[in-house]
Amino acid sequence: MKQDAAPADFDTLQAWLPRLREGDAALPRLSPRALALLESLVAEPEQVGVSTISQLAERHRANASMLTRLSQALGFSGFKAFQALFRRDLTGSTFYSTRAERLLDFGETPAAEPGAFPDQALWQQEMANLSAAVSGLDAACLERAVERIRSARRVHVVGLRASYGAAHYLAYYLDYLRRDVQLVSSRAGVTVEQALHLDAGDLVIGIAFRPETRISVDYCRLAVEQGAGLIALTNHARSQLARLTDCTLTAPAEGPFFFNPMSSLFLLVELLLSRLAREMGSEAVAAIRRREALIARLTIE
Repeated sequence: MKQDAAPADFDTLQAWLPRLREGDAALPRLSPRALALLESLVAEPEQVGVSTISQLAERHRANASMLTRLSQALGFSGFKAFQALFRRDLTGSTFYSTRAERLLDFGETPAAEPGAFPDQALWQQEMANLSAAVSGLDAACLERAVERIRSARRVHVVGLRASYGAAHYLAYYLDYLRRDVQLVSSRAGVTVEQALHLDAGDLVIGIAFRPETRISVDYCRLAVEQGAGLIALTNHARSQLARLTDCTLTAPAEGPFFFNPMSSLFLLVELLLSRLAREMGSEAVAAIRRREALIARLTIE
């Protein structure tokens, strides 16, 4: 019987798994070890999409040649063609539903241990994300970010869709500390073309998690082309946003959650605001008091 061609998308590859386990004659025959490796890769497509072959080999206790052979056995020309399938999935419109389905199919939803409160596994993973964010923090980048925020003529904060909450939080409190802070929001009618008004004296703080929102990335890219500085907050150090700047703060977002865990992102936002306020010293106190006085006078609190 003629074997099926290599899967054209991630959903097809995922659908192959039960058929491969059953030994479907229309599909390649994989050894138990190769099948186990494939199942592990399919269970974490984000990691496969952004990691090198060496990193994946180490993570899955295999070797690069085994990953290459697996790719070829599935009908791909090599590992890069196999990985491209996962990278396309990272930007696809079914990113979250695919993740949810995968977590349910593979039984990866958090399960409470006897005597533990429900969803303890999710809480533990979020604590691990917070710890990883702090231990992996690039102190030099944080210092550069604070200095750029202080010295910029204008600061635009852009983070749409799932990242909008963190972007709003950051822009709101930055506006307490300095002037000319603008939250880029499609709801306010701000478009990518707004970045054309930026230049070398300005700064953009871009926030985007996988799957990265195209408008956010395009806004940051256009701002950089205009000469503006860029600080990136993302959950992948090799994301599209990170490749546009030399200053990236990474918020790990691992774990069995249907959407993107955001605890570490808000921690980085708080660290950024806290460091900025400390560096500003009495200047920050005076700026906050001016805002508080205005709020009291207008009774808008």
